Amino acid sequence: MLNRRNFLAASVMASVAATLPAQAFAPAPLRAQPKHRRIFPKREESGSWLLHSDGPYEPRKVIRGEVIEEVFGAGTYNQLSQRDHWEMIEAGWFSGPDLHLPVPLGDPTYDVWKGYYHPVTEAHDLIRNLFAAKYPGGLSWVQTLPNGVTLGEHPSTPRYATARIRSDIGLLRCVLDVASMGTMVELILPDDLKPLLAEYSDPILMEELMWQIHNRNTPRELPWYEKARRAHEARQRAERAALPPHILKA
Repeated sequence: MLNRRNFLAASVMASVAATLPAQAFAPAPLRAQPKHRRIFPKREESGSWLLHSDGPYEPRKVIRGEVIEEVFGAGTYNQLSQRDHWEMIEAGWFSGPDLHLPVPLGDPTYDVWKGYYHPVTEAHDLIRNLFAAKYPGGLSWVQTLPNGVTLGEHPSTPRYATARIRSDIGLLRCVLDVASMGTMVELILPDDLKPLLAEYSDPILMEELMWQIHNRNTPRELPWYEKARRAHEARQRAERAALPPHILKA
């Protein structure tokens, strides 16, 4: 059954059709809305952590280009993301022969999925977009942020991009930095690093951990009295604000 036929029929059954311009009844595609995303670090053989989004590891069906153009008008297909496609499919607007499953080799829809929706490349983009304003760094192929995550764009077709953290301490620092940016993106701290987080409950140690973020424009080496002053300020900040509760959950 082609649900789009029912959809088109419903769009022209208004009782006031004769009194309104035809474009008032032109169907509009659904658009995917931003939602909370989770990023999971996975340890590599080298000991570093490669970040993965919560997206699927296999492509999902999309709506055929000719179907999109027929329903919504010429030029609409290139204006939609694959998430927009999934939104309309989940809403029941399109099904069956209206859909296409992206496959490797010679399929542009697969290249788009692999380059922007695969969990590894998507994690890169989520992290990069999250910190774009906080850590502006241009369009370099490889960029290491003050929180320790290294963003890399690799020469590959389809596109391949990674977000990688080299150490456990770096991952903990990045988890806290992501948490400070709001609730839309969450970097999950692995269970085996929860004891490491507990070690940094002392505000002085926490200040040392987050030094390169809070003082990224300050020389790393400071006199002992300056470090003591900053540690005192860190202790005061810790007394006023606890760590984000979702990080402390087992």
